[in-house]
Amino acid sequence: MRVPINLASQPFVNYRRFVVTAGLLAVVAGGLTLFVGVEGLRTWHKRTTTQARVQALREQRRDLVSEQQQLEAELKDPATVELLEHVRFLNRVIQEKGFSWTGLFFDLQQRLPRQVRVLSLSPSLQDDGLVEVEMRLGSQSPQAVVRFLRSLEASEEFRGYVLHSQSRPSGAGADRLNAHISALYVRRSEQR
Repeated sequence: MRVPINLASQPFVNYRRFVVTAGLLAVVAGGLTLFVGVEGLRTWHKRTTTQARVQALREQRRDLVSEQQQLEAELKDPATVELLEHVRFLNRVIQEKGFSWTGLFFDLQQRLPRQVRVLSLSPSLQDDGLVEVEMRLGSQSPQAVVRFLRSLEASEEFRGYVLHSQSRPSGAGADRLNAHISALYVRRSEQR
């Protein structure tokens, strides 16, 4: 039988568990420190890159603002203003000349019921490029005018019609009802 006898002046304490635990904690702490350091470097690099990009964008914006001011100054020049007005006038003339009366008459013929006839027709070019057509109609009955309005509403060529007025002529004529209508006419080339 063996009896353990400790003759030391201080009793033996086993530090092995503490040393292993402390070593593991030191390794984990070192790894976390390294991770934080690497992430800090990445963040600093991204921040530096972002700041450089922001600075480049600010310089580009400054250049564009300067160029815009220069172009605006050129547009305010009296010779340029006169030239632009001349160009607008010519473009408007070209648009008006490009209007197809034949196309308008054909489209109206497709929509017009037999009991309705066109008394007057007045197209006018709007600033947005659309053509507003004012029509004065004569009809034998209000139902025929309503059929014509429904036909306009269903068409692709005419949009946004407005019935301005209706009246019954007092004289002896073929029409029992006169109507004043306007609608936007979309030319065939603009429908595509």
